[in-house]
Amino acid sequence: MKPFLRRGALSGLAVVFILLCVMLNPLVKADIYLHNPRGSNDRNCEFNANRNNANRLFDSQNNAAGGYACPRKIGGPDVITPTMYYYVGSILPIEWTAQHSCGFRNTFCNIVIQYMCDDTSPGLRDGTPESENDPATDTIDEKNNNNTRYGMHEPMEYYKKCNTRRRNNGLYLADQKQQNPGFLLPTSPATRTRQNPNGARHGWECPEERDYYPYWHPTPWKDIAVFTHNTSMCEWYQANSENVVGRYECLTRDGNPTVYNGEQDCISEGHSWILSNPHNVNPPECLSTDLIQTRDNHLGSAVDVSLAGAAAASQMSAQSITPQLARYYWAVPNDVHERCVLRVRYNITTMEFHPFETDSKSNYPNHPLRQDPFETFGYPNYLSLAINTHQYGRTFQDRSYVFRIKARPPNIPAWATIYNLNVRGKRGNIVQTFPSTEYDFVPSYLEAKGGDFLHIQWTGSDYNPQRNPNDAEGAPNTGDRSNLVQADFAGQNFPRNMSRVTMFLNNDGKPDYEFILRLAFIDQNIYNTSECMDWQSLLDKNGGNKNKAEQDINNCAKLNNAPNGPYFDAGLHELKANGVFAYMCTRNNNFSNRSQKGLLVVTGAKFNGAIGPQFSVTLLVLVLIISSLIM
Repeated sequence: MKPFLRRGALSGLAVVFILLCVMLNPLVKADIYLHNPRGSNDRNCEFNANRNNANRLFDSQNNAAGGYACPRKIGGPDVITPTMYYYVGSILPIEWTAQHSCGFRNTFCNIVIQYMCDDTSPGLRDGTPESENDPATDTIDEKNNNNTRYGMHEPMEYYKKCNTRRRNNGLYLADQKQQNPGFLLPTSPATRTRQNPNGARHGWECPEERDYYPYWHPTPWKDIAVFTHNTSMCEWYQANSENVVGRYECLTRDGNPTVYNGEQDCISEGHSWILSNPHNVNPPECLSTDLIQTRDNHLGSAVDVSLAGAAAASQMSAQSITPQLARYYWAVPNDVHERCVLRVRYNITTMEFHPFETDSKSNYPNHPLRQDPFETFGYPNYLSLAINTHQYGRTFQDRSYVFRIKARPPNIPAWATIYNLNVRGKRGNIVQTFPSTEYDFVPSYLEAKGGDFLHIQWTGSDYNPQRNPNDAEGAPNTGDRSNLVQADFAGQNFPRNMSRVTMFLNNDGKPDYEFILRLAFIDQNIYNTSECMDWQSLLDKNGGNKNKAEQDINNCAKLNNAPNGPYFDAGLHELKANGVFAYMCTRNNNFSNRSQKGLLVVTGAKFNGAIGPQFSVTLLVLVLIISSLIM
């Protein structure tokens, strides 16, 4: 295979990854959806079941029904909904579903998780509606680059470089050049790839960078983790990550982009071959896709996610008995910023050709696959095969909404672990929410030690499609709301009386009533009877109409009057009691429509709790097993 950069720090890297990208590009239909943090799938504030604009921020290649709506209350810029944030060093479960298998014998698969913040992408934002009827889903352009109504991830200058620079001519195209005449020329820009031959623009994303990892020119993305079917490549991934190795690009003497993507051509034309700084963060963790095995045609749980991530291996060694979504436990880095975004990319290919040894030499007419061929398989009659060379080897992705990374509070001991406890899912029944999910806690099973901390925080959206009372609870009928109350065990659907709550204790070992009430009523003003009415008052107000009373804003029992709408932040709480703690959401837990429950196991704490003052280890284990089987 011929190096396309010839010389420079990443010439060898680029050559090797020409091959990997073979497997990343074309179109085996295999969507990926990010569930925690909540993935947008290019949505913003539309009420539709399907997204408005697949070109808004990035090219997901996913189904239009996927993704979660913008995490905010309904309204324009004057409506402020707090942004999710995570403390440095805290453990964040990143969860996703991938459609067409991973870590299985049917495909080669890579999962790449990355993030970027406003230090490498100034202006990073979701896009803010101008009014309650504005979805703010238009694609950004140069004229509106500073208009906050338009979402932006990568900066405009990054795209301009990509659209100026020639594409990597060493990459495998199959027969796409012949099928798209005039689009994939040697002089075509890097915005045109086998997966994006016409150069369609998606925000300010660079299509060539999107399709290939690790990319050979500077990017704003920092690597978190790589899951690969070939772990012998792990050392190479880590050594060549942009986290630790800078990237070259060709610039004019005054810093403008050029068409050249190699050192020799760049210098011979009188330009500068410039090495950018690495991101100077730790190399990505590299893990086997065996840890996140999923089958074909399935957007559900993985085979085994118990040890997906160093944070999991060190802090969460025991397995939950119930299956979980594919996940990675991210120890949030010391990279404090006000605006960050996370993406997960899903790279797959089938096994007709080697993903690391196929390059431009296998382009037409030598390509190993033909478009929609007819095969005899040794019999005179033909069988037709559905093969799209644009799709065999393909990259899918999803991205989160903007979040913050905050400094670890100085009063938290260095030895204590902070666990993020969030909520995934959106309003509706299981069919309406698909390919997203119904509500659940993330993680729904957690083991921790006394003295560790929970950061209980979640968000949702008030921009869901309207759902009838049978499909969701409470108001607004487009809104997500959750709370958290302790139950006696996982199979129970009633909250434990607050006087008996042992999950959240004060320093004296007694229930922390203030914190318990905050979790139950999510900061509604329950002491004001005009803001939070009893049931009879609600019926009187609504002429005896039960459905209207259920939807009334003053029905705090249904969490309808939450001050921050779908967002709630309980802050940090130290775990002070041993035990197996079952908990649930009173609004969304609706047997047999949906279950929103969780299980927390704490050992080594100051006090006993959950089962009572006389609980034994044997009883604890028994309850744990029974509860996990029921969940």
